[in-house]
Amino acid sequence: MAAGGLAGLLPAQTQLEYALLDADTPQEKENLVYQYLKKMDSRDRDLTVPELGGDLQWLNTEGPISLHKDLCGKVVVLDFFTYCCINCLHLLPDLHALEHQYSDKDGLVIVGVHSAKFPNEKVLDNIKSAILRYNIVHPVVNDAEATLWHELEVSCWPTLVILGPRGNMLFSLVGEGHREKLFLFTSVTLKFYKERGQIKDNSIGIKLYRDSLPPSPLLFPGKVTLDNSGERLVIADTGHHRILVTQKNGEILHTIGEERRIIKNIGIELVHRHLKMKIDLELEMVTTVAGIGIQGVDKEGGAKGEEQPISSPWDVVFGNSSNVSVELLTSHVYTCMTVC
Repeated sequence: MAAGGLAGLLPAQTQLEYALLDADTPQEKENLVYQYLKKMDSRDRDLTVPELGGDLQWLNTEGPISLHKDLCGKVVVLDFFTYCCINCLHLLPDLHALEHQYSDKDGLVIVGVHSAKFPNEKVLDNIKSAILRYNIVHPVVNDAEATLWHELEVSCWPTLVILGPRGNMLFSLVGEGHREKLFLFTSVTLKFYKERGQIKDNSIGIKLYRDSLPPSPLLFPGKVTLDNSGERLVIADTGHHRILVTQKNGEILHTIGEERRIIKNIGIELVHRHLKMKIDLELEMVTTVAGIGIQGVDKEGGAKGEEQPISSPWDVVFGNSSNVSVELLTSHVYTCMTVC
């Protein structure tokens, strides 16, 4: 059992965190993590994650996964999340990038441990919708009663727990904004255990939930509006990462952003790009109204639109003169900026 849960990691990892603050180069940081892993691996007793219950519901897999059997020989990142948590959504681009760089053949597996905060978040169909909406392609288990959460004494959404190839706990990262550490800890862990011959390159049984569904012309459309002529509809086809301009009978006139050729993730900027875009159908141009493409923490505003960092823009309203107000979901504020 994992004696003390995540608290058992704190003494050693806290020392590592302070040492990393004083490291000047990537090589120094890698060496510190490598020495930390040597210390953790030489412990008399592993801090081991308990097995998940066999009756839990799994998504994006061919069937239930055993942490200690199916994932033996893998470096595993457990993502404790819930789909209504915006901070959890902010973490998804980091996980997408990580699983793009390392696959199960490289020895890495990400497992989403869905740990509901509210009763509606326990419902499997709601979790299925979230997996589709946010393009989650790694295994997800519905731990509806948060059993593993409580056994490890997790206290915050999101929390990442990085496991070694024996199911041994090595690192925890609480909250969002730890991309650099996530990649550092994961890459060095893979290197460390590969040198010791403990990493397996077998594939796990991935079966994406989205592949079981028939094609649909719309997927989680976020908004619809009528243009000034009253003859055209503009639809944010969020799940397909595009904007559709149609006649009122549904005939498509323009497709903007299809397959991410023109705009990446338009309609779900709140998660990925922290931008607001403007589409000019006459000039066939797409320009930035607000945001610089990375998550901002500024709560004052006032800069020019394309120079103003924003966080999870949820809505936008054009006011008088040249001012634009953007509602920021995670900053819990309205910010005002100037558009030239």
